Amino acid sequence: MRYVIITSNIFNGKKLSKLFYTIFVFILINTQIAFSNNSDIPEDAEEISLVAKYIDKPEVNEVVIGETIIAMSSFSAIINSAGKLEGGFIDCKVTAYAAPGRGFSCGFAQMENVSGYCVIKDKNNESIVAKLECSSGATVSTDVRCEGRLDFMSGTGKYSGVNGTARLHMEQIFTAGESSIEFLGWWRLPAGNL
Repeated sequence: MRYVIITSNIFNGKKLSKLFYTIFVFILINTQIAFSNNSDIPEDAEEISLVAKYIDKPEVNEVVIGETIIAMSSFSAIINSAGKLEGGFIDCKVTAYAAPGRGFSCGFAQMENVSGYCVIKDKNNESIVAKLECSSGATVSTDVRCEGRLDFMSGTGKYSGVNGTARLHMEQIFTAGESSIEFLGWWRLPAGNL
């Protein structure tokens, strides 16, 4: 009987170590993907990097349902990074959902999910429409921010037919100060090549 129990414990130990090893590899791969600065830029696309400072603190209209806060928010930012959009501005309208942090929230007091649309205009009033999505996230160098993506959907003038995507880094909507929105990625500007 004792032999069977020892064999059973060894068998469960091997299963457990295999499970821990699988979880470790999974976490390692996802961490490398999440923190990689490489974005796969197609050959016919160009890189875009943009930093814009909020004009004012985002306007937030909240509704509380239980522990969840739902808000409609709008904010505008002036683009101060060099490039085709320098001197332009970003105007975004988003819906944000916030709930208290739980055990899975890495210690964040509040988790936030944001989605909406932005109109990005250059100095000549030509514009791009982009879809914005982000969630609470922490970076090594800053406090909790909203990390996600911006997908370029359409445009006018030289931005007609634009497409592409960028990694987004911005203030959380519910705790925003007067700070910035930043993104790094790629876009294709078919009309610019005509």
